[in-house]
Formats: sequence, structure tokens, C-alpha cells
Amino acid sequence: MEVAAPLIARLRSAFAAAAPGAAPRAFFAPGRANLLGAHVDYNGGCVMPVALSKGTYLLAGLRNDGMLGVASEQFPGQRVEIPLADLRPGRGAGWSAYAEGALWAAAEAWGPLPGVELAVSADLPMAKGLSSSASIECAVVRAVASLLGIEREEDEYIRLAHAAETRYVGVRCGILDQTAIFLGREDAVLHFDCMELTREHLPLDSRRALVAIVDSGLARGLATSAFNQRVAECTKALAILQERLPGVTCLRDVRLADFEALRDLLPPILQRRVRHVIEEHLRTVRGAEALRQGRLAEFGALVTATHGSLRSLYEVSTPELDALAAAAAEVPGCYGARLTGAGFGGCIVALVHPDAQSDFSQRVPRAYRETCGRETEVQWFTPAGGPRELPLE
Repeated sequence: MEVAAPLIARLRSAFAAAAPGAAPRAFFAPGRANLLGAHVDYNGGCVMPVALSKGTYLLAGLRNDGMLGVASEQFPGQRVEIPLADLRPGRGAGWSAYAEGALWAAAEAWGPLPGVELAVSADLPMAKGLSSSASIECAVVRAVASLLGIEREEDEYIRLAHAAETRYVGVRCGILDQTAIFLGREDAVLHFDCMELTREHLPLDSRRALVAIVDSGLARGLATSAFNQRVAECTKALAILQERLPGVTCLRDVRLADFEALRDLLPPILQRRVRHVIEEHLRTVRGAEALRQGRLAEFGALVTATHGSLRSLYEVSTPELDALAAAAAEVPGCYGARLTGAGFGGCIVALVHPDAQSDFSQRVPRAYRETCGRETEVQWFTPAGGPRELPLE
């Protein structure tokens, strides 16, 4: 966290200007990249996310006037101040909505808050598929619990952060992002079953694999993208299949053999969506076993296969993301690469051996420039722990 010291110093200045005399406390929540289990969380499948070593930094303190004051270094001059009693779902979709939603959800669970002042910054790219919004929500939930002296199981914090995203902001997402962030662990990937709610941390030794994130330069916003359309398509497909498979409760339950027998009941577009979900869930099962056995090459091949499925079956990729994933896969020492997040822009994630870090950092941007005429750079991460309080000197 040493690299964040200047960032925290700037936040202290901003906090002091907004709330003179208040004593803030500092908190951090990581971003996340999903390695396997793309678009299966809301279909009941398994996911394999990794929490990243960069994310959201937050200075927080209590006020006694029932007001929320929140400022972000990424949105200078746009500080928001609003009575906490006025927070309600659908109030707005601006940059502060994720912090507002987390406070609204906390108040719903723990009672009215006395007032909160927040100063926020991040060293994580925003709107790029790295869960920057969930990172803010998780940081705020963790901060409020600490400020109020509330101690709960992580599952309750996850539920509140998820409610901020789904009920307050209005994104029809699964619980993947918030779970991945709160359950992050150093040098580990989380294997999380979204239906059974079981979780297992599997080894991802940073001495053998680093997480590379490469930005396509195309921004995307979940709430206004085709994400909700994909959720609706899966819901429709499930309803059709349940007429013949009454015991099925989610698409993850559909066996591949049953899908092959019944696929003609579905229009072609829904066939593609369902095939992706079923096969992607199976990839997470194989991927988990590969990590248990330390077979990173096999795991990486599954990551690359996921990108192909997201491109051809789920149709959430772009030519830019395809070019980046292809360029990454060509670099010796890259285990695998795929788009991360919901797609429609944003970044790719790749697993790369540390010995290939320099070569990867040079070759992928060069290939992207030659193919797409766009500039980019590689950011490097290691698997990180979850939300936590930071010392303030």
C-alpha cells in the first residue's frame, strides 16, 4: 500500500476541507477480475474471480447532521451533499450512486445513520469491467460498519453491497462482484458456487502467474448496456426449458444432453446463450480441478476458451477485445486471456508468468496499435485480500 500514500494524502486534504475538525478513518476495497464463470452468476453457476491489488480508497467519518457528503478525486468539483433520509432507489445514476446505495442499504439493515462524510479515490480503471462500482460499494459498507462499531459476518456485508447495485442503482447483476471482493485472498482465486453459496480458495501463486489487465479504450456502463438484455434472454430461455424440465431451477441445472435434446424449442439466439452458460459452468468445474493440481497451462487454456464463447455464443465481445485477447495469447508465457467483466468494451485479463512480464508489456500494446490503431498499456496486479481498514499516520 506504500504506492497509495500520495493518494491518501490528497484524500486527507479533501476531507479536511469538507469536514474541518473531523477525524477520518481510511479504508480500501479491491477491484476484481473474473477468470472463469463469465455470465453464469445470475444463472446459478460457479465463478472463479480474483481480487486485485488495486481498487478503491476511502476516507470516512461520521457527521451529526443527518447529511451525506461525498467527493471523488475522479470527479473533481462534483461533490454531492444530500440528506441521508432522501436516499431512495432510482434517485439518480450519477457517479455517487454507488456510495449512496451502500449507505441506503446499510441504513435499511442497521437503522438511520447520523451522517457520513466520504472522500473517495481509486487506482483502478473505472467502467472497464474490473468492478470499480462494486469496489466502492464494498468499501463504503465496510467503512460504515467500522464507524458504527458493527461486526457482522461477511455474507451480510456482501448482501448489502449487492443490494446497493441491484436495488438502488438498478443493475440486474448476480452477486459475483461483491462476493469476489469481500472474500478476496492473497495468492488465491475464489471458486464460488452461486447456487449452493459454497466457496473455496484455490492457489494462484504470484511467483508463477501475474494478473495482467489491458484496456481496450472502450468504456462501458452496465446499467445502460446490453447486460440486462442478456439476463432477460436467459430468463426467457429458462422458462421455455422448464416446461419440459420442471425440476430445473436455473440454467446451471440444465444438463448438456438435455439441452441438445430440447434446443429446437429455443430460437437460435437463446440456443447460443444457453449453450454458453452450460459449457462455461463446466469450464469452471474443470478449471477448479486444474488449479487444485497446479496445472496452470490447462487452466489458462480454459480462460482462453471462455473468450471464444463470449465472442461467438454470448456475443458480448468487440473487435478490439478480440484483438487484445489474440495478441495476449501469442506471447510465450501467457497462460490464457479473455475479456473481463460483462463485455461490450473495457479490458481483457490475462495470466502471465512473471518471466514474460516485460515481453508481454511490449508486444501486446504494439500488436493492438497495428491491428486497431489504438494505444493501450498493460497494468499488473497480484491476487489480493478483501476490504480492510488502513492505518492513518
